[in-house]
Amino acid sequence: MDTANKGGSHLIGAQVAAMRDDGEAIALDDATIGFFCKYAPGRSVLDVGCVNHNPENYRSKFWVHKALKSVASRCLGMDLYAPGVAYLRERGYDVVEGNAEAFDLGETFDIVVAGEIIEHLGNVSGFLQSAKRHLKPGGTLLLSTPNPWYWRFVAKAFISPDVHPNPEHVSWFCVATLRTLLVRHGYEVLETTLGSRYRRDLLMPLPQGVKHTTIHVAARPVG
Repeated sequence: MDTANKGGSHLIGAQVAAMRDDGEAIALDDATIGFFCKYAPGRSVLDVGCVNHNPENYRSKFWVHKALKSVASRCLGMDLYAPGVAYLRERGYDVVEGNAEAFDLGETFDIVVAGEIIEHLGNVSGFLQSAKRHLKPGGTLLLSTPNPWYWRFVAKAFISPDVHPNPEHVSWFCVATLRTLLVRHGYEVLETTLGSRYRRDLLMPLPQGVKHTTIHVAARPVG
């Protein structure tokens, strides 16, 4: 990884508009939050990429870190976006600055969560190895990533082969490639699901593999 990327100069951060739906409520019925929180109650959690671009997202009911913090025994956040980390620390959140591709926090956790992070990384192997070092025996890695076969992406591909993702994304993963990647790095895949928070998707009469925006995976280091 080059020096510029180590400094986070590629991050778009608060240029991304904050999520709407502000309030004290937490969207526990959201597909991604529900998947993560199913594993997290009473457990120690490391939330990688906790800022989610714009730190103002802390106000949203869809902010994953708030949901994890509400059910975990301890929830530490980590993010490369230094201004976002500082902003959240000022508001009382336990977050640290760190690079998902290579980190050493000197402690282990029951759960490592990486919500919509893996597709941002140039060094995915570095992340999976770092996550493994931070898991307690029997601990679980939880991932989410955009579904490349989501019907809107497929529809756009009919119009142009250049389907633009988030400008920070450097790769796409499907269920099969995620499973292969995890097994290759010494993980056992425990569960995979697909989900979407949008009513339009849930009502679409389409196969599961194309109607949902997001892939969720739970995996555990082997041995």
